[in-house]
Amino acid sequence: GWLYLIRCNRFGLQFSRKRYFVLDHHLLRSFKSVPNSDDQDPVRSAIMDSCIRVMDNGRESINRKVFFIFTLYNTSNHNDRLKLGASRPEEAARWIQCFHEASLKGAPEDIGCSKRKWQSYSLSGSSSRNHQNSIDWTLSSSDVIAPSPWTIFGCQNGLRLFKEAKDRDSGGKKRDDHPAIMAVGVVDGTSEAIFQTLMALGPSRSEWDFCFSKGSVVEHLDGHTDIIHKQLYSDWLPW
Repeated sequence: GWLYLIRCNRFGLQFSRKRYFVLDHHLLRSFKSVPNSDDQDPVRSAIMDSCIRVMDNGRESINRKVFFIFTLYNTSNHNDRLKLGASRPEEAARWIQCFHEASLKGAPEDIGCSKRKWQSYSLSGSSSRNHQNSIDWTLSSSDVIAPSPWTIFGCQNGLRLFKEAKDRDSGGKKRDDHPAIMAVGVVDGTSEAIFQTLMALGPSRSEWDFCFSKGSVVEHLDGHTDIIHKQLYSDWLPW
């Protein structure tokens, strides 16, 4: 059936991609459309063995669309995970139950949990389901949320500062010398109070960068708009 892959861009903003999933015994396959035959090659596939667990994440709003989220992850590597969403709670419950049962049964060749990453098989260019070009779905596929390559480099006034840890992209090319920076913190105040405070600054709002202290995303409304919380350094405020 249809599910949504919940992805995250380099700045930590979430968005979704609709994909058709087929769980056949221990083989999970995804397609961009309903497959015409059982032999059609999937976009991505993965083996469901006893290392795989499913976690119910509940209801979440992404870009003004409500999803019922659950996550598949590898017990030997919790960064190796796949985040999915359903349109209705009963659909999410059905998939969670199916994944749970597949994991309990274990793959035919499964002998406990190894330390390997959750493997998948690249079937592009081959109709053989046993083509063992093993790849990490979370790293190679543009359809899934990958582990965030962020590393913390400082903490100031309760605000944790992160920068991208990777210095090379997936093609082996060097990134530029200015990695993306991310700040994570908690704003002490309601969204309405923060909004009114910032609007009261008038034209000086264009100069917020030098006095920015903390901020966090409350909700992703669409691909261009977010509701956020921000806090400015009090030394720069006119009161």
